[in-house]
Amino acid sequence: MAAPVTPDPVMTLDLRTPQGADGPVLSSRVLVIDTTDALAEHHAHFERLARLPQVTGVVLVAIGGIETVLRTPSALAGVGVTLWVTDGSGVPWEGGSQRPGAGGGESTVDDLLVALRFPKVFDRVVAEVGAMPHQAASPGLAVDYATVEPGMMRALKLRALRQLVATGVAARLHDRESTELTSVVRSATEGDATSVREGSPLHEAMARAHRELTAAERAIGRWRSWRGLVGLRKTHRVVLDRLSAAGDALLRYHRVARRALEDVDSSLADGYPPPSELLEQGLPSPAPVNSEEMADAVRKAVTTELLGGRTLPGIAEQARRLGNRLGAARSLAVTEQDAAADLQTWARGLIAPPPVKVWPIPVTHLLPVMFLTSLLSTALPGFGAWPMLLMVPLWTVLVALLSAPCPAGADLGLVFGATVFTSVAGAAAGLRFPGGLSSDVLIGAGVLVVLVAVSLVSAWIAWRAVAGRWRDAVPLRQAQNATKRLSDQVSRTIEQRWSPADRSRRLADSLLVVAAGVDAVAEVFGDVISGVEDTGHTFGGDSSAGLAEVLHHDLVAITLEVLRPSFDAIASRMPLSADAQRSSARAKELVAAYDDHLEQAGLRELPAFVTDEGPRRRLAETLWQGSASSRRILQLTERSRMTQLCAAEDVRLLQADNARMVHFASADMDLPPVDAGCDEIIRTRGDAVGAVRLTPILARYVERAVHAQGDQR
Repeated sequence: MAAPVTPDPVMTLDLRTPQGADGPVLSSRVLVIDTTDALAEHHAHFERLARLPQVTGVVLVAIGGIETVLRTPSALAGVGVTLWVTDGSGVPWEGGSQRPGAGGGESTVDDLLVALRFPKVFDRVVAEVGAMPHQAASPGLAVDYATVEPGMMRALKLRALRQLVATGVAARLHDRESTELTSVVRSATEGDATSVREGSPLHEAMARAHRELTAAERAIGRWRSWRGLVGLRKTHRVVLDRLSAAGDALLRYHRVARRALEDVDSSLADGYPPPSELLEQGLPSPAPVNSEEMADAVRKAVTTELLGGRTLPGIAEQARRLGNRLGAARSLAVTEQDAAADLQTWARGLIAPPPVKVWPIPVTHLLPVMFLTSLLSTALPGFGAWPMLLMVPLWTVLVALLSAPCPAGADLGLVFGATVFTSVAGAAAGLRFPGGLSSDVLIGAGVLVVLVAVSLVSAWIAWRAVAGRWRDAVPLRQAQNATKRLSDQVSRTIEQRWSPADRSRRLADSLLVVAAGVDAVAEVFGDVISGVEDTGHTFGGDSSAGLAEVLHHDLVAITLEVLRPSFDAIASRMPLSADAQRSSARAKELVAAYDDHLEQAGLRELPAFVTDEGPRRRLAETLWQGSASSRRILQLTERSRMTQLCAAEDVRLLQADNARMVHFASADMDLPPVDAGCDEIIRTRGDAVGAVRLTPILARYVERAVHAQGDQR
């Protein structure tokens, strides 16, 4: 099977060496290097090139002198052009009638070959020389390079590696807690549902508990009114029934909720009971896992942290800690088991509330009122002892109403005895002063009514005090608060643990896999550091800062490329497991490829695994800025002084009037448009800026070498 043709690169064939013509031609552009005296001998090679269907252009660089005439290969007619250069360094020449300058030129044949290996420059040369007589020209050249000193690059690369794998004090400034990773964890652990399912056993138990507590609170509120005072034991019985129902509901809710919390703990830790059973109890379905979104969030977090200066060990340690924390079987049911542990105590307090007490308080507070009202009633004129028949029974009835909710016991005997004694004593004292207060019987009757009202109001106030103290003694508010804490705990468990359980488990595995991959990269980087000798190179200036940024970004790109299979696995639905051996092998492979890239293509070229060109653009701006030489080269014309790649005496062979210019510059060179009457500047990949002057050879000094079969001249 034939090898695929690569149309873009320029392939070089050096016929000056025995191996120069060997191997297949896989490119559409071929740069051939030969000597002028060997062109005839290599006619067969030129014919072979011309017959290849994939070859669309050939540039023959013929090196050497011309004895009489330059004989260019006829086989290349229509497909190739010839550039003639002489041995030596060339001469400075302005491209006109002036004589060449003294001394050697600054550019060489190697600089010409560098320029011709740029595909766009190659194509322009083929087009320009192809329009000249005999498709032959002599090149003039001016080239400048923006390069990085190798020693500085090696030293900065070593420093970048050390910063990435630093630990301890050296990493303290860079390894602050990652807000990016914690943000990913926070987002993944937020559940979509925090409430129990309606109609489930847990929801019914919770609703009934809240409903019964509300009913008990309302019953106590009604009991504290006049209805409670005049309702004797019946109204109090209603309150007790409500409290008992609330206590039973709380005990059931506590039992159902605690079982659900403990089952959540067991299910997440051991897988039993299964989630379906918890759904039957009333928990909502766990939130779905978006693996692609999770992988993208983890990748962005790791990328941001690495580009921000975090070290590899720091990121690995935090990712592992967060993963272990998410994966650990920590139970809110266990850690918060005391949050509602007293709920059972308060529930039992509702089922068996404390007794209602009227002795010694408030009855002892009523005794002075009993005495005074009885005394004043019998002291009224015109009534005699008759008011005593009203006040003594009245107070007895009022105290009986107050004492109705109280359990039977010795206290009631004291209560009624004190009541009768006090009211009778007051009435008897009042009989000793008949008519002493007023002579008007009507006014006395009004005063008697007031005294009865005072007695009733005093009894009402005493009742409110009795009911209030009893209400405070009943643990209703404590039970309500404990119920709220238990409900909050259920909601918190659903929100923080149950609903995001699948997400948390997936994220925990993801973080552990990433941590293992980062550790593998750090180990490989450490091995590279141990195998490199520190030259103690000192740094300074903007270029070293830009170079350090490029190197750091490249090493981060290596790390992310090693982690790419891990991110792909996270995005899938497959089970995750760390493969440190694979990560280590991939890291070693990429480090070796990166070293080769720096050696062969240079730092300015973008490695295959790097996508962000920003650091290199900034470095290029630093390297090119203020480059007067580069700007001058782009302003050169056919009559500008540059190195003509021929001997001084050979300038007479050239036709200066029809010379053409080809300008090229690195694509990352940020220069304003050049208005020098030249063609458009060719943008290239690389670190060179240059101008090539193509001067035709006088027609009498060049001809096509025609070869008949078996003939070789």
